[in-house]
Amino acid sequence: MAGMLNTDKRFGDIAIDMQLLSKEKLDRALVVQELIFSRSKVHMAVGKVLKEMGALTQEQIDSILAAQTDLKAEDDENCQCQLRDDDEAASDEISLTLTLPKDKLSAFISPSEGHRKGGQGLTLEVVKEFLKSRSVVSGLVDDQVLMDYIAQDPLPMKPFKVAQGIPAIPGKPSEIIYHFDTDPLRIGTLQDDGTMDWKNRGDIPLVKAGDLLVEKTKGDPGQPGTTVCGKELPPPRMRNPKLKSGKGTQRSEDGLQILAKVEGTPKLSSDGKVFVFNMLNIDGDIGVETGHIEYDGYIESTGGVNSGYTVSGKGLRTAEIQDATIEIEEDLVCHGGIYGSTLKVGGNMKASHIHNCTIEMLGELVVEKEVFDSTIETNGRCLIVEGKIIGTKVDAKKGVYAKDIGSEGSTPCVLTVGYDRQYERDMAACKTEKDELKQQLTEAEKAHPQSNQELESISREIGALAQEQDKYMLQKRQFEEQLRGEGPNPVDENDEEEKMMLEEMIAELVEKNSELDTRLRTLMAKEDKARILSAGVEKRLKILGEHIEKISEKIEVLEASQEVDPGIPELKVSGTLSNKTEIIGPHKEITIPQDMQSVRIADTKVDPDSNRYQMKISNLR
Repeated sequence: MAGMLNTDKRFGDIAIDMQLLSKEKLDRALVVQELIFSRSKVHMAVGKVLKEMGALTQEQIDSILAAQTDLKAEDDENCQCQLRDDDEAASDEISLTLTLPKDKLSAFISPSEGHRKGGQGLTLEVVKEFLKSRSVVSGLVDDQVLMDYIAQDPLPMKPFKVAQGIPAIPGKPSEIIYHFDTDPLRIGTLQDDGTMDWKNRGDIPLVKAGDLLVEKTKGDPGQPGTTVCGKELPPPRMRNPKLKSGKGTQRSEDGLQILAKVEGTPKLSSDGKVFVFNMLNIDGDIGVETGHIEYDGYIESTGGVNSGYTVSGKGLRTAEIQDATIEIEEDLVCHGGIYGSTLKVGGNMKASHIHNCTIEMLGELVVEKEVFDSTIETNGRCLIVEGKIIGTKVDAKKGVYAKDIGSEGSTPCVLTVGYDRQYERDMAACKTEKDELKQQLTEAEKAHPQSNQELESISREIGALAQEQDKYMLQKRQFEEQLRGEGPNPVDENDEEEKMMLEEMIAELVEKNSELDTRLRTLMAKEDKARILSAGVEKRLKILGEHIEKISEKIEVLEASQEVDPGIPELKVSGTLSNKTEIIGPHKEITIPQDMQSVRIADTKVDPDSNRYQMKISNLR
């Protein structure tokens, strides 16, 4: 998985460098790719995702892949540059051409056209000076070898290697070594002949605290080389994979190992992070002895799940399930049958047979023998390639594959193929949430002006009171100046009556000012509350806007993923398809008028250029 992610990243970088793609579209495609993987457990190349999104054409993809393939060869390609000896010290009869490859690990000289005279016309000192002036100073051939060359008359036109550098020695890149099965929950293998290899399904690994899970080799940085110009040539850059530790793990002191922190099941996520989920081992049935099981990890029971009990967890492996309620985030493996139960599974599911059940799942359903009188919805394939489907409603995004469908006297099957019910639910939930957020935004937008108006009204009232208070304070200061015998209208110091009157007026102003202070404090507290309310409304507007934008982006991603990873509206029956079976596709539906043998039925276009569809029935080959 890590190798595919690196290849996709390199593909995206090249596409951006070639100006065929923006970083925003690449990021969106990677999100769609991750969503497809989480929903179908299938890694779709980022180039195909971009093509399905309409961001790249096939011709553009081919040109990017060609550039990706030729990149190393292009880096190694020799770049020829010719330098001519025009020094005055050289004879008119002497003219050399120096050729340096792009990597400058070698140097070649050859005579220019019409200047092939050797012998006395070319000396060792002249050639060495010529090379030195062109910075060729390292790895020169022995003097005698060079003298033998220039003694030839005429000089051969074939380039003569006059210097050889020391190439860099490539190092050995660090490697990530996993000490556990990174894909343990295989649910059988669908072979080319249509049969299922049930034995090849893997075992759930179990580790103890302190066990080594992953290690990173140190690698070898390599050794630098030297060009003929005397410059150091660093070894090729190497990838440096990173160790990513998740819950239930810990790094070693040197950072080169990941160890299990708890006992449980190791798991490698799609982004390369390693976790250890606790494994719950139950020796016997899940029933009276255990009670309901709710566990944040993998559950393995040597017995079955008894009637009336509930099991929820990461994964489940059990012998049989009777009248139970099961909710599993990843894969469910039942070695026997499942009867009268309600199951919700986030990954793949395998069972021997299924009777009277209601199943909702995201991965592939694999059943060995039969499915009877049940309701099944899956975002993957419904595979009963060696068994029967009887009296059952099946809704499978990736199609239905069975040996026999229906039987004489049973309720006809209804098979819906090509629909993505999970997409429909996710899209409906997103649109409902978006509508609710828009309603809240409208209410907040109405409240915003009201809160601002209230704040402005309080601010105006505070301003008016402050002006009135300033007026009282000014009058008070003027009366106090008169009492002190200052200002334009000083009081006669012997006029006791006027002094008393001024003192009474000053006391009245102090009282009024005190009343204004009380009113101002009340208004300022009210203003603080109004400001907080206004700021809260503004913050709510911003948060609601951001949430609406995120929901809109999620809707776009869902739509893009639906275009990139469409359903497969087809039914394949290798045995008998009974009459009255109803088959429903995205565009057409059909009720089988009579028993048919070994057929493929698909909801497909009448012709590639048409928008008309048909239920096409053909022989299964």
